[in-house]
Amino acid sequence: MLGTFGTDAGVCSGGVGNMLGNRTSLGKRAIILLVIATLVWSAGAAPGFAQAAVEEAKPATVQLELPAEEAELFELFQKIKETILLLYPDPVDVQALYQGAIRGLLEALGDPYCEFLDEEQFEAMYQELEGEFSGIGVTIQLISGNITVVSVFKGSPAQRAGILPGDVITKVDDTDVQGKSLQDASALIRGEPGTQVVVTVFRPRTGEILVLPMIRARLTAHPVEMEELGDGMFYIRISQFTSTTGKNFAVLMEHIRRKGGRGLILDLRDNPGGLLDAAVEVAEELVPRGLIVELRRKQLREVIRSDKDREAFPTVILINGGSASASEIVAGAVRDRGKAILVGEPTFGKASVQAMFPLEGMGGFKLTVAEYFTPSGAQISGVGIKPNVRVEQEYVRLPGAVAYTRDMKKGTVGLDVLALQQALEFLGYNPGPADGVFGPRTEAAVIAFLRDYGRQYTGSVGQSEVSAVNGAVSDKGVNLPDNVLEEGIELLRQWIAMQ
Repeated sequence: MLGTFGTDAGVCSGGVGNMLGNRTSLGKRAIILLVIATLVWSAGAAPGFAQAAVEEAKPATVQLELPAEEAELFELFQKIKETILLLYPDPVDVQALYQGAIRGLLEALGDPYCEFLDEEQFEAMYQELEGEFSGIGVTIQLISGNITVVSVFKGSPAQRAGILPGDVITKVDDTDVQGKSLQDASALIRGEPGTQVVVTVFRPRTGEILVLPMIRARLTAHPVEMEELGDGMFYIRISQFTSTTGKNFAVLMEHIRRKGGRGLILDLRDNPGGLLDAAVEVAEELVPRGLIVELRRKQLREVIRSDKDREAFPTVILINGGSASASEIVAGAVRDRGKAILVGEPTFGKASVQAMFPLEGMGGFKLTVAEYFTPSGAQISGVGIKPNVRVEQEYVRLPGAVAYTRDMKKGTVGLDVLALQQALEFLGYNPGPADGVFGPRTEAAVIAFLRDYGRQYTGSVGQSEVSAVNGAVSDKGVNLPDNVLEEGIELLRQWIAMQ
């Protein structure tokens, strides 16, 4: 069975035909004749429209079976719909009414993970779980409030257009993205393959503002990345559980075993989940034969086990509040049945499985179908999984960009000097008090910075020097030390030494 987690979706085996076609008998059934004709609520209904001429139409009827207790409600729904069609002054899309009704059914459950999706949303969700999307091929991160490019896909439209890591996206087409969330910015950048998007970027290294038109393309994401750390240690990051994640992870683990790997750092931070099958496939590589996760729905329990007999592998799993669902299944299984130390912050605590049901011509919907428990029987819904070693991520606030308005030299006073001092301090150079006065210590810091970057000080800080400072700040912001990862590596190193 495939399931969905976080903001993702999967396919439930069985299909919508079976799930929606089997009507449960809930008592005496009522036969409802649906008459599609002029609606009359009662003999005295709608007196204000008594003079309106209504053309009579020959009723078309269809016969449905419903539980008797639902008959009145269903008739009421039809009456409301027909009243809307009869009296609402503007044109009405009947399909939109039914879509709204379906949406209302799901919203009435009070479950944020149950929702109706139109055709475009439904298709986008499937593509994402297949590891595919349409866009320009960049990974973005919110750094100091700016939508910042942290990596560029090889061969992507973004790479061909010249976008570089560290560039700050300021506009997408005519929409200013400064102050927007990553999700909003991503939605603007993505679109249908073959369509044009114009992305405006600010390049801190040079101070340039570049307007780059691109044609969106179908791209394949790589949700599993590996790095060799030395001393028999390996690092694998899983950003999402797509249809290819489990297979790719198995290939990497086989490579690690062949190289005599002694320990693994598995990074599940900010991984919102994905497919249940993918989570099981990953866990199978890290635990011996037996229980991985238990699903509970209604009065039924389904135990998912691994048939692989893997030797438990010393593993440090990095987690945080963005680790949800499929990530929590893996973390819980390896912690309970393998060899794992969880490092970081408590996980999100989403312990429900959603199935996705297509609706022909309308999109589809997500529905919670089960709750899951770790092998030890721990319930994590709303609680999350606590780390064995709590380490909070250290966040560093980047200074604002230095705006070039004039050359700065000894004796210059102003906000531009203050911004320069703050940038130099962030980069590790001591400009003295951040007072906006370009004094001897600020000058000495500028000289030291330029020397380290292979440049000479000519007696003033001009546009070229300002661009170099801004570029250095941007580079450092993208490559800040990861204290959680560093702690995980040190723990794994100690663990291996004790084997």
